[in-house]
Amino acid sequence: MPTEQPVEWVIQRLRGEVQAWVAALCVPALHLLLGLLLLALLLIPQLPFSYTINVGKEEGYQSDLPHLQGFNTAESDVHGSFRWTQDGATITLPGLGQRAMLVQLHFFPVNAEMVANGPQQTAVWSNGVHLADLPVRPEGAYYRLLVPAQVLSDGTLHLTLRTETYTPPGDPRRLGTPLDRISVTAAPGAGLAAPDWSALGAWLLGALFFWVTLLRALGPLPYARWWATWFFAGGIILVVSAALLDLPRWGFGAQPALVTLALCYLLVLALRVILPALAVRFAVPLDARTLGWLLLIIVVAFGLRYGGRLYPRSMHGDIGFHTNRFYETMLGTVYLLSRNRGIDFPYPPGPYLTLAPLILPGITTPDMLQLSTTLADSLGAALVFAMVAWTGKAVQEWHARAQTGATVIPSQDFYSRTGLLAAALYVFTAAGFMTNWWSFSTHIYAQFSALLLITAMVPIGLHYMLNGESETTGNRRQTLILGILMTGVFLGHFGFFINVGLLLGLLLIILWVGMGRGAGWAGRMHWPLLLAAVGAGLAALLVFYSAYLPLFLRQAQEVATGGLTGLAERVPAERGHLWEVLWYRGLITHFGFFPLLLAPLGMLLLARWGRPALLLVALMAGSFLVSALFALLPFITLSTQSTRWLMFSAWAVAVGAAVAAQLLWRCGRVGRLVVLAMGGVVLWNTAMIWLGPLIWRIRPPEPF
Repeated sequence: MPTEQPVEWVIQRLRGEVQAWVAALCVPALHLLLGLLLLALLLIPQLPFSYTINVGKEEGYQSDLPHLQGFNTAESDVHGSFRWTQDGATITLPGLGQRAMLVQLHFFPVNAEMVANGPQQTAVWSNGVHLADLPVRPEGAYYRLLVPAQVLSDGTLHLTLRTETYTPPGDPRRLGTPLDRISVTAAPGAGLAAPDWSALGAWLLGALFFWVTLLRALGPLPYARWWATWFFAGGIILVVSAALLDLPRWGFGAQPALVTLALCYLLVLALRVILPALAVRFAVPLDARTLGWLLLIIVVAFGLRYGGRLYPRSMHGDIGFHTNRFYETMLGTVYLLSRNRGIDFPYPPGPYLTLAPLILPGITTPDMLQLSTTLADSLGAALVFAMVAWTGKAVQEWHARAQTGATVIPSQDFYSRTGLLAAALYVFTAAGFMTNWWSFSTHIYAQFSALLLITAMVPIGLHYMLNGESETTGNRRQTLILGILMTGVFLGHFGFFINVGLLLGLLLIILWVGMGRGAGWAGRMHWPLLLAAVGAGLAALLVFYSAYLPLFLRQAQEVATGGLTGLAERVPAERGHLWEVLWYRGLITHFGFFPLLLAPLGMLLLARWGRPALLLVALMAGSFLVSALFALLPFITLSTQSTRWLMFSAWAVAVGAAVAAQLLWRCGRVGRLVVLAMGGVVLWNTAMIWLGPLIWRIRPPEPF
C-alpha cells in the first residue's frame, strides 16, 4: 500500500508514467525499427495485388469472413459453394491503399421461380458512388468492374450490393442473387498509392504501446532495452509478414491489435504494483529480474487470447450460451441445468454471481465474460510460478536447517527459472487457447479457482512440514481459507467439483499413511484439510446440489439398467476411435506431446529436491491419478462422458515438463538442442491452434 495520500500517489504514478514514455520514445532502436515498419507499410500498397474470396465458406482455409456482411448463410449445390445476397450486403477489403481496383463478381445460375419473382438486377455501390447495374442472368454471369482510385479514398474497398429480394414459400430468408466468387486485382499502371491510413496508423500506435509495454514489463534493468529491441523487431517482422501474405486480413486486425496492446500496457501497470505487493505479503521469492519475465509471460498470454477474441468474426465458441446463462442467473434462476452429449447435469452459477458486479460500469455481458476469462487464464501463470518458487525456497531452508550434507544446493535463481518456464508452459501450450476459443467461460473460472486452491495448499503444507512438532499457529485461519477456496471450486463447475473432490480424497489418504508412519507434519496438516473439505462439500451439497437429488436418483437407475450410453441414448463408442481421439487430440494437440512426455520424469526429479518438494509431488501425482481415472473411464463405459480431465492436470504437466527441461538444458549442447527442438514443436502446435480459429474459424479439438 502506498504511504502517501491517495491523490499524491496517483499524481506521482502519472508523473512516473510520463517520464517512462519520454524515456522509451527517445531510444534510437525504436526510431530505426518504427521507421522500417512505416517504410514497409508504405511500400506494400505499391506491390501487385490479387485476391480471391471463395464465397460460401464460413469455416476453413479461404473462408469468406469477415469480408462479407449482410449475406445469407453459406450453402452449396452442384455448382459449388455460394451465398444469396440480401439488400445492402457489403464486401469489405481494408488495407489495399488508394489505387484503382478491378473487381470480378461471379454469380451462379438461378431457377425459373427466381427468374419470375426475384430481382432483375443488382446495383453495385462503393463509398456512395454508383458503379454499375448488373442484370441477373438465369445462366449465371461474370461481371468485371473498375473501381477508380478516388473511390478508395480511405484505402479500403467497400462494395455494397443493392437489390430487390424474394422470399420463397416456406423459406424465411430474403434472397437476392447467388454469389459464388469475388476476385480483386490492382489495376496496372496506377502509379503510387496512398496507404490505408486508418490501418497503418492503428498498427503504428499499437507498435508504440507494444514497445512501452515491453519496457515497463521488463523493468529498469540493463538487459531490458536489449530484450525489448529483439522482441519488438520480432513483432514488426510478424506484422509486415501478415501484410505481405494477406493484406485485407492485416487491415482487419489493425483496430483489435491497437485495443489489445493498449490493454496490455494497462495490465502491466497494474501488475507492477500488485504482484510485488502480493509477493511480499505471501513471502514469494520474486526479484526484479524474475518479476520482469513473469510480467512479460502474463501480458503476452493475455494479448494473444484477448486479441484473438476481438478479431472480427473469429471463432465465437460458446459465448452466446454463457451470456444467456448469465442473464438467467441475474433474473433469479440459480439452479441451472445443462446437457452435455445427451446427459443432463447441474450447472453451478458461482462464476456468474461472482462476476455480476462487473456489469455495473456498463460493459456488455459478452465483453465482460471474454475479458474476465482471458485475464483469469493468463494470471494462472503467476500461480504456477508461485508454487514452484515457494517449494524452491522451502527446499533451501530445509537443507540449511537439516544440514543434509548435500554438496550442491541449487540457488533460488534456479528455482525461479524453473517457475518461469512452468508458467510459460502453462499459458503458451495449445490447451489454454483451446478453452479460450471454445469460450468455456465457467470451465476457465473453475480451473483458475482450482489452481488457486492447489497453490494455497503449498505454503500451508510447507508451513506444517518445516515447523516444529507443536506448531499449530493459524489452524483456524488456514482451515477457513481452504474452505472458502474449495467452496468456490465446488460451486463453480460440476466437473471440477468431481475432480477436486477426488484429489482431496487422495491427499487425505496420503496424509493418513504419513500419520501411520509417524510423520508429525502429516497429522497437523490433515485436520485443516479434512475440516475444510467436509465443510465446503456439505455447504455445496446443501445449498446447491441437493436440489438435483431427484435427477441423480433417476440417472442412477437408468445407468444401472443401460449404462452411460443408455442414459445418453447414444450408441456405444468404438474403442479404436476412442484411442485415436485420445492420441491425436489429447496427447499430441493439447500440449504438443513433449510436455506430457517429460512431465512424469519431471515429477521424479522434483522428488529428489528434498522433503519439502514431496508436497508438490503429491499434488501432481494426485492430479495425474484423477486424470488417468477419467481417461480410462470411456474405454470401460464406451461413453464419451467424462470430466475435462486433461485440463485438470495442465498445471502439473507444466511443472513436471519445466523441471525435466531444466535437467536436459544442463546436459550440454546436445541437451539444449533437444530442449529447443521440443520447444519449437510445442510453439508450432500452439501457433496453429491460435491462428486457425482466429483467421479461418477452424475449430480446434474440444479440450478434455
